[in-house]
Amino acid sequence: MAYIVGRRPSVWLASFSVLILFATAFVGCGSSPGREASPPSESTGGATPAPVAAGQHTQPPPSSTTPATQEETAAAPTLPAVEPTTAALATSEPPPFPDGETTPGVAPIATAAPPTLGAPTAAAAQPTEIASPAPTTPASLPTVVPTAAPTEAPPTVQPTASPTPSPRPAARFHVVASGESLWTISRRYGVTVEALAKANGLTENALIDVGQRLTVPSASGDTGMPLPGIEPRPAAPQTDSLAKLAPALAAYLEGREGVSSAAVYLPEDDTIYTFNAGAKFEMASTVKVPIMITHLSQRFDSDPRTSAPGSDLLAPMITVSDNDAATALLERVGGARAVQAELDSRGLDDTTINPEYWGLSTTTAPDMALLLRSLYVGQGLNAPLRVIAFGLMSGVVAEQRWGAPAGLPPAYSIAFKGGWLPVNDGWLVHQVGVIEGNNRTAVFAFYNKGQPSFEYGQETLRRAAELLERQGLRR
Repeated sequence: MAYIVGRRPSVWLASFSVLILFATAFVGCGSSPGREASPPSESTGGATPAPVAAGQHTQPPPSSTTPATQEETAAAPTLPAVEPTTAALATSEPPPFPDGETTPGVAPIATAAPPTLGAPTAAAAQPTEIASPAPTTPASLPTVVPTAAPTEAPPTVQPTASPTPSPRPAARFHVVASGESLWTISRRYGVTVEALAKANGLTENALIDVGQRLTVPSASGDTGMPLPGIEPRPAAPQTDSLAKLAPALAAYLEGREGVSSAAVYLPEDDTIYTFNAGAKFEMASTVKVPIMITHLSQRFDSDPRTSAPGSDLLAPMITVSDNDAATALLERVGGARAVQAELDSRGLDDTTINPEYWGLSTTTAPDMALLLRSLYVGQGLNAPLRVIAFGLMSGVVAEQRWGAPAGLPPAYSIAFKGGWLPVNDGWLVHQVGVIEGNNRTAVFAFYNKGQPSFEYGQETLRRAAELLERQGLRR
């Protein structure tokens, strides 16, 4: 009994010891699930981070380049957690345009199936509170709410008012450089030598000077100044006061020193508007226009189909105001008597050509406006000869483009001739011509005498043209 009693406790104790050892070994295999991981080392110099408890996460050191996992993205403070069904949206390139368009070949985000709008998941409960890091990044990727779409409309071409295009090509000009000829210039602009010569009142073999300003016609022969149909015998125009057309211009001329006169013809109402119509002036170089018209008229009378200028004197006489050329051409057409007869045939009653000194011939502003009007409608000429005249007057050299040309907008066209001469009582400073702009045309003659200086006369002409354009061509 003693043996049996003494043995059983030993066996029980041994068995109990084995159970304790087994339990101890089993419990020692794991860590407490509530233990927090040690913080990572701040050093990036190679120190090993402290062990991390199972199921816990930490961010890598600042220098780590390990890509973030989906779980780490959920723990990151700058990005929203997304469900696996919408994670693919986060990897798609955001639409670069505010209207939802994407790069060709990439489906717009709006076409992806969004999560159920009525019951968002916990991970996507507040997607719109995440600020976009760039202007082109949408505020919310997991959900697309139709009412939250940008109010900005897609880029569209809106109809806008545009100025009415001019029905004519713009006039072109070329300043002759050393070594150039009519042939080389015509090749440069794609026109024929014949057309270039005719547009400038030259023969095809004419010599040209360095600095000479040539009118370059279009391929169709248009020099840029719109001209009406030929009227062989136009009726006399109506007359009216310039103060009615441009009161500011009339008042301006009234206040200038010396004596000023102006006449403006508007084809749209076939009326010549005048200021100080009875004043007479020595013509200076504006008399070269009647000489040119007389020469071209004689060409037409000898051959109504001609299209050649017939003289190389026209270009220097008009474009550079060469006096020797004017004297030579005046003699060729038959002298002062021939020019006077031409003017009389055109109804000019107040113009007298001086047989001794052509620069001291006298005229009135209305007479010269009437002469320019007859040239404008092609009286006594054919269309090619009229084009020659306007080509020459459009090609006045830059040094003489003061006065009226300087007072007009750059888009306007002007064909003109000036005259200036110092006399006993001051300067004569005149300009006559045709202005085209704003789809309107004005024939003008501005005459001034007794100007204190040449510059004062230039300013009178510049301001006169400016006021005419403002009140006469914009109405």
